[in-house]
Amino acid sequence: MDKSGSIHIKFLWKSFHEGDNRAFSIIYQRYAESLLSYGYKFNIDKEIVHDALQEVFIDLYLKRGKLHIGINNLKGYLFTALKNNLLKKIAKGKRIEFYAIDKVQSELHFSTEYSFQDQLIQMEISGETKKKLRAAIDSLSSRQKEIIFLRFEEGMEYSEIAKTLNITIESARKQLYRALMSLRKLVDPGSFHIFFISFSKKYLKTVHIF
Repeated sequence: MDKSGSIHIKFLWKSFHEGDNRAFSIIYQRYAESLLSYGYKFNIDKEIVHDALQEVFIDLYLKRGKLHIGINNLKGYLFTALKNNLLKKIAKGKRIEFYAIDKVQSELHFSTEYSFQDQLIQMEISGETKKKLRAAIDSLSSRQKEIIFLRFEEGMEYSEIAKTLNITIESARKQLYRALMSLRKLVDPGSFHIFFISFSKKYLKTVHIF
């Protein structure tokens, strides 16, 4: 996010914190679509994702005076809240104690559908190259797919990714690096170049640089 965008979010949060319902509405509109897109990728019932989203924002609204999150991390906070809500719903449905977080986490399988793939369809590259990229992405772990999505599709900083995935910042960096290196080994240099450029363009647009 660029500096002006960061200032805008800080202003919105301050207004919301002071009781401005319009600011709350703007925050909702700004993040709801991205949060739904993230939730859908866990391949669970969309109705559950919608319920989780509503609960996250209801909770945010009711606790506005008590929340003291670093507002530079509002996006990370919302993504974390949504994921935790989904994990709790899965735990409840499977009758798993929520403290067994690893077991609950294993119930979530992140989708491999990224928006950059729409760009590949329009690009003049061979069907074989697209096939190789698809197979390479499919081979990644659920966690690796999720990190790629958060970093390149959502433009998250490593600190936000770490909070969302409940890992350290260093672990977030290493796991993204390993995911990219895995892809690099699985496809030829030309295919990887296409993949990386496509994702980089998406990332730069997300953070308002490209």
